Amino acid sequence: MTSRLMVSTLCLAAGTLFAQQGDRINRANTVISEPGMYFIDRNLSATAATPAIDITANNVTLDLNGYTITGPGGKNGTGIRIRNAQGVQVRNGNLANFAFGVMIAGSANIVVRDLSIRGEGLVVTAPPPETAIMIAQSRNVLVENNQIYNVGLGIFVRGGNSWGNRIVHNNVTAGTNGVFGICYNPADGDPASPRGDLIAGNHIVNFGTGIQMAATSSYNVIKDNTIAFRFMGLEDAGSFNRSMGNIDVRLQ
Repeated sequence: MTSRLMVSTLCLAAGTLFAQQGDRINRANTVISEPGMYFIDRNLSATAATPAIDITANNVTLDLNGYTITGPGGKNGTGIRIRNAQGVQVRNGNLANFAFGVMIAGSANIVVRDLSIRGEGLVVTAPPPETAIMIAQSRNVLVENNQIYNVGLGIFVRGGNSWGNRIVHNNVTAGTNGVFGICYNPADGDPASPRGDLIAGNHIVNFGTGIQMAATSSYNVIKDNTIAFRFMGLEDAGSFNRSMGNIDVRLQ
């Protein structure tokens, strides 16, 4: 009998594609609702109707296997969404032309590593801009060794229920219309901002502001980042944040 890892056995229900545990994913707009290991086996193109891959289960590893998931462009769609889940890892591939490359919401113990995420460099006419990675109301998230290019906002962390996250060793480079490299803000309906995070060793280039911390952000450590900015390197309006060893230079 052919192994489940050798063939794709995807089931279609109510117009949404659901992946079985251990399957290859060979079609975009798929929901992963069971724990296990998943990987894509080709380049995928996604619509804006639903996330290209929507992870709702605990204990999931998704390997993009070096392939690219391409969105619809025009600041539409989400590449990978992780919502209300724990113990999820996403790694090793490319995301392009989404409003949000990766969105993590209401989740914990998440790893996003070794992704290449690029935008279209669209002019920011209304918030939010094209965003590579958003973390909203989520804890113990590791965002590491990602290559981010040509977005309006590189890494966006929101809400008072976000804490204990690490944003480390990412290369975050804007094209023409970059606003913030890394930004910490309240979330809708929650005036508090993330706290107790480590933002370290990132290389942030060509954004208007390299790192911005909202007034309600607190107890975050901002360390050893290199920032080449257009207007401001580090804008820290928060209380009790600690910055050390950062190097910044204004671009001419």
